[in-house]
Amino acid sequence: MTIALPAARIPLPSADCVEVTAAVRAALDNVAKHAGPDTRVWILAEAGKDTVTVTVRDDGPGIAPGRLAQAEAEGRLGIAQSIRMRTARLGGTVAVTAAPGQGTEIELRLPLPAARVLDERQAA
Repeated sequence: MTIALPAARIPLPSADCVEVTAAVRAALDNVAKHAGPDTRVWILAEAGKDTVTVTVRDDGPGIAPGRLAQAEAEGRLGIAQSIRMRTARLGGTVAVTAAPGQGTEIELRLPLPAARVLDERQAA
């Protein structure tokens, strides 16, 4: 596993860090369960002006089209609940990019706390 972090600290509250860590752990659990022991994994965390992006990428077998929706319909909610729901609670979004034979990339994009406060004030 390769992890790339910025030189400066990312200013997230500890409660947010717990949720992001749980979402990343769920993504890594999916790699371990579905991709095999020789799969390489990269984790990248980046802080922008108003957002934090955490990407988990692997070089595993990818995901067949429609498979995530099928798994959710079958009650297998790993990505839906452990990743998307946690990220949504923090005001963020999740993008899953996967194709058979081309690995999987899960990108968590979260507003920094100051950006969330501004968004809430503008919505009011």
